[in-house]
Amino acid sequence: MKHARRLLGVLFAVAALLGVRGEALAQAPGGPRHFVETHHAAVNRLLRTHPDGPARAQRDEQVARILNSMLDIDELGRRALDPMLGQQSAEHQQQFLTLLRRLIESNYRQNLDATLDWGITYANDEPGDGGSDAVVRTVARSRTDARAAPVTVDYRLHRAGTAWIVYDIVTNNVSLVQTYHDAYTRIVREHGFDDLLARMRRRVDSLGRDAGANP
Repeated sequence: MKHARRLLGVLFAVAALLGVRGEALAQAPGGPRHFVETHHAAVNRLLRTHPDGPARAQRDEQVARILNSMLDIDELGRRALDPMLGQQSAEHQQQFLTLLRRLIESNYRQNLDATLDWGITYANDEPGDGGSDAVVRTVARSRTDARAAPVTVDYRLHRAGTAWIVYDIVTNNVSLVQTYHDAYTRIVREHGFDDLLARMRRRVDSLGRDAGANP
């Protein structure tokens, strides 16, 4: 679980990059790379502002909405808990997906202030595992610490209707979906699905209290 949170921290740092740099070849509008870059740019514009109090909370909510439109959390959750999620009731499935979304949003708010000192380079789109999948490969580098090792972040996307959306992020060859899958399936096998939901609720509550104490 700690490893999953570290991966989320990297994801959110990359998702809020300033000064995005691309390769010379332009991407066709609506392509996978265009989708990722557009969402990053939207977050970038918000993070250039430094509001206080209620305005800061509104900004963070806007950023969370952009993240939700970029990341297919339902698909991520299904893959993370396959095949166990499909064995649960519809109510329990929805509870899990709701908690996962809140967990990701809470982690995002916690990592928001650590996202401003990274730059990113994009490679061209590549086909993914399926006919409707694609991969956008990126490299993130610290602007303030020349000794910091670069971080590779690959976005795995699939089509949702006519649009692209991210369903997995692979950071330094470690998949967010696989990390969650390893942790969550072990909890369900050893302690049951209700215990997993309880742990997720506690984690979300804990992140919420931390965010409130450190606005």
